[in-house]
Formats: sequence, C-alpha cells, structure tokens
Amino acid sequence: MSLENRTYKLVLRKTARGMVIQFRSATPEKRESTLIRMGGSKAEEVFNTMIEVLKKYDYILEEGGTPNYRAFKLKPEIGPVVGGYLVLIRRSRDPEKWLPYFEGFIKEDPYKGAHALLTHALSLALALSGAYPPPERVRMQLNPKVVDSISAGFKTAVKKLWGVRK
Repeated sequence: MSLENRTYKLVLRKTARGMVIQFRSATPEKRESTLIRMGGSKAEEVFNTMIEVLKKYDYILEEGGTPNYRAFKLKPEIGPVVGGYLVLIRRSRDPEKWLPYFEGFIKEDPYKGAHALLTHALSLALALSGAYPPPERVRMQLNPKVVDSISAGFKTAVKKLWGVRK
C-alpha cells in the first residue's frame, strides 16, 4: 500500500477503558479508518507532547474537540513519520521515555534519516498487514502482531543508528 495520496489524522478519544490515541488515514477511494490504536495510562501525555511539537513546526491543523474527543489533521509530508513513530513506541512499556526523541525525529536533528526510517516502518506495517489481516475483533486496520514485530525491529535500528538508550 502506498502512503501517497492519503490524509492523516491524530485523534485522542476517551473510552470506557481510558484515553486512546488513534492514528487514522483515508485515501480518495476509501473512507477514513484507524491504522493504529495506542492506549494506556500515558496515552494522553504522549498525545499532548506530540501535538505540542507538531504545532511548533506547523505540521497540524485542529479539526475539532470536546472533552472526550480531540482531532488534528496532519500535513501529508509528516503524516507517515508520525505513524511510524507510533509504530515504534506502541508496545513500549514506558512510551513517555521515547517522548524526548520525538522532536529530534520530526526535525531530523540530530537523527539524520529519521523521516525515511519512520515512514518505512509505517509502510512495512501496511504491506505486511495486507498479507496478514487483523482479526475481526481488532478495531484497527493494521494487524497488532505485525505492528508489534515491526516495532521491535525498528527499535533495534534506532538504538544502533543513533545510540538511543531505552
């Protein structure tokens, strides 16, 4: 699946189980769907930090919000990078430990090639999820097992390339 000609949205929703980050995407032919879901006790902190950095570099537009739902449309050039970052940290035990690196990944300083690496993480997750579709009960388009395995591999790449210690 191609990442071109897609729109991207970052959403924070309150559910019965707590706050959940949703990374959504749509193509001209298909309606919007959730690619990645990430919950947990730190979901709101992760979301707020990401939004703060993306606003700083003018990569987002606010779409709407209520106390239970906040949505931001991402510019097309940064959408796959944000999706790749969520793939990277999705199964982390302490996702807030990855937050200090987010701004460096977005501006690629000092992490040269971060955009390419993170975009490839999302692209690989999309391609493999086509071959291994998620179970019907899963409410995201990407297979969680695929995303988890890609996350583990790309964490190793990030650690080796840039000396990130997590």
